[in-house]
Amino acid sequence: MNSKKILSIFTLIVLAVLAASAWIFKGSHAHDDHGHDEHGHGTEVPEAKGLHQGRLLTDGDFTVELAIFESGVPPEFRAWFTKAGKPLSPADVKLSVTLIRPGKVEDRFTFAPGGDFARGDHEVVQPHSFDYVIVAEHAGAVHKWEFEAPEMQTVIPASVAAQAGVKVEMAEPADMDESVEVYGRVTLELDGLHRASARFAGVVVEVYKGLGDKVVNGDIVARVQNSQTLVTANVKSSGAGVVIARSATVGEGVTEGAVLFTIAGLERVWVELEIPQKDLARVKSGQAVIFHADDGTEITKGVVALVSPLVSAETQTAIARVVLPNTDGRWRPGSFVKGLIVTSSSRAPVTVKTSALQSIFDFDVVFTQHGDIYQARPLELGRRNRERVEVLKGLAVGETYVSKGSFLIKADISKSGASHDH
Repeated sequence: MNSKKILSIFTLIVLAVLAASAWIFKGSHAHDDHGHDEHGHGTEVPEAKGLHQGRLLTDGDFTVELAIFESGVPPEFRAWFTKAGKPLSPADVKLSVTLIRPGKVEDRFTFAPGGDFARGDHEVVQPHSFDYVIVAEHAGAVHKWEFEAPEMQTVIPASVAAQAGVKVEMAEPADMDESVEVYGRVTLELDGLHRASARFAGVVVEVYKGLGDKVVNGDIVARVQNSQTLVTANVKSSGAGVVIARSATVGEGVTEGAVLFTIAGLERVWVELEIPQKDLARVKSGQAVIFHADDGTEITKGVVALVSPLVSAETQTAIARVVLPNTDGRWRPGSFVKGLIVTSSSRAPVTVKTSALQSIFDFDVVFTQHGDIYQARPLELGRRNRERVEVLKGLAVGETYVSKGSFLIKADISKSGASHDH
């Protein structure tokens, strides 16, 4: 079933579940203090804005303005306090904020004075999607607020996700290669070229092989008769391979030592890759080379046998030679190829499949699963190859993410009208 059909089925199923169950996708209506999309569940979400564009939390005549500040700094909580409309010193209020993220992961912040405001003690990491528990103590009174503020998430029942083909797996370590993508051409292995030559001058009287014919070492490929003595001599192949050139024609005269046949051993071929001058310092003999087919599947692996010390004046490239086995005749001399030269390899502590990546609000994200909740997780990415990408920040080893069908989750979140103002 193609992706369009899957998406269509997925949409119909979700609409049916919505109509029957009246469950609501999260992340679709209001905006919090720094432009994130939110929707309250249970306790009503405070939406009033203060002087600093933060969320206003009021209990009697005591008010906290809480904002996530991220102008020129990593996202951090800042809070301002008033009593009966008059500013309070941040040193007079003890404030704590506990964020409960999908999966019941708690992140507790304490605050210290930072001028006319109180500052949280560590970064508010992405995604800014969580339930709040806020406690403020002032003059012996305790004030508490609890509410939800999800962002970039949706709820999909397990049965719907299964029918849509959504699959998950865990983030895991992997060896990551750094490579140089290069192009080149398959050529004959010069050490595998053989020639069949006339022993003396004369006339070709028999020709036994043609272009493309296979020969073995010692095969008689032609006969030449001396014009003066009328002695006939066999012309033999000096090695095994395929005839790639023939100049012998019955009845034509030849000179002594004339090359009548060129025979190429195609059991091995050379691949001569053009290395741009800017990459020459990274390419060395002994490095692995991976050749891929047009559809991206791996064909074979080789090793750099040598790197030419000469740079072409016309192309500003140098040749790196790879010797490949060719017993099945897959590599045809003259054809062009593309390869990846692996210049280094090391272990990446956290990786995900590249197919899982999506883009939302200029973030590279994957979707983590928490029961029926799917949460977009903005990532800081490092090295990547065709299959996996290194995660530098935003996801830990062992966390479950959507590895197949992530575009369906993105479509569902986008359909809900979520926004992000960064």
